[in-house]
Amino acid sequence: MVVDEDLLFADEEDLEPATKEPQRWRILIVDDEEEVHTVTRLVLNDFTFEGRKLDLISAYSGKESLELLRDTKDIAVVLLDVVMEDNHAGLDVAKRIREDLNNPFTRIILRTGQPGQAPENKVISELDINDYKQKTELTAQKLFVTVTTALRSFRDLKTIETNRKRLLQLAMSIAHQIRNRTMSIAGFVHIAVRELVAGEDIVPHLDTIRIEASRLEALVSSVSDFASLSRGVKEDVLLKTVVDEAYTATEKKLASKDIVFADVATMNVDVAALMIKADKNLIVRMLQELLVNAVMFRKEDCRIAITATPLNEGCILKIEDNGIGISPEIISYIFDPFFSSRSDGVGMGLCTVRKIVEEHGWEISVNSSERTGSSFEIVIPFRSDSVSKEGGKPDESS
Repeated sequence: MVVDEDLLFADEEDLEPATKEPQRWRILIVDDEEEVHTVTRLVLNDFTFEGRKLDLISAYSGKESLELLRDTKDIAVVLLDVVMEDNHAGLDVAKRIREDLNNPFTRIILRTGQPGQAPENKVISELDINDYKQKTELTAQKLFVTVTTALRSFRDLKTIETNRKRLLQLAMSIAHQIRNRTMSIAGFVHIAVRELVAGEDIVPHLDTIRIEASRLEALVSSVSDFASLSRGVKEDVLLKTVVDEAYTATEKKLASKDIVFADVATMNVDVAALMIKADKNLIVRMLQELLVNAVMFRKEDCRIAITATPLNEGCILKIEDNGIGISPEIISYIFDPFFSSRSDGVGMGLCTVRKIVEEHGWEISVNSSERTGSSFEIVIPFRSDSVSKEGGKPDESS
């Protein structure tokens, strides 16, 4: 690996410290007693699930809770008191969450100090709620278990919904791409037949048909490859090792395009001794796609930096280049299937990156400026023991 020891894009004093952190799970506490809010916050203060802490939001009435649910995105769990403005205020909120707000994702946990007001069997059978607890039985340990179970259910439902939308988008894109290719092939076949009868040269038309058929084959291959991506077993992996393997994989992929990676780009790698929990093969593939993207949209002096900045609750993995950049008109489409600004591109590379990021429950964002370069940032939550005990900075050459 060729390494540029100089910092690529800015002087050290000009760099701003990372301020991002993994998105927190939003929990809405709905109760008209201040003491309940205080105790719940104390119990859940240090709670984490999959490396993400909680954002605890308070509402003191059914009406206030519905306003917050309407205006606040992705509230994962509602800890909902039954008796507030009236004896059935919480039951009315639970019903309106599902029916009026059309929200099937937020997990609803009813908590009551007066179980006689809302018999458990009746509530469970008639309302779409996820748990029912008496306040007297909800110890700190049971609250931890209840919230963890609810968050896991919310995560899975959101993943299913995201995958459903992505599948619909992919299916529509595939249909559009195949229709374009087949119409082009059919059109040139018709022209070739007509000119063959007239005794004219049809070789150029046959070449076009061959090219379109090759593009169709590449499209089908890319879809098959994309569909085969699935999250395997997560394990603790050293980021530096993953980057090295991604470099090797990128060399091989670019060689198939008659491009020598070391000849066209220099790299700076600074990921310290950070460990992440991930599917190693998928992360290598993700980095490979980003590196290939940087090279394919490079300027003459191609420089790429991979850095990892520790956060209190994770790290930011950044892949930055000084390439031609992305115009504001298309930047919102770059993760869409089959979107490419290159005439010979299939357009599944960044779509694959997004899928891998989402499979791990991470977050990705991109900043770019035309003629200046692009920066992809991936926020990765991890456990507090994810920093290698060996310490020190790994060797940056390979």
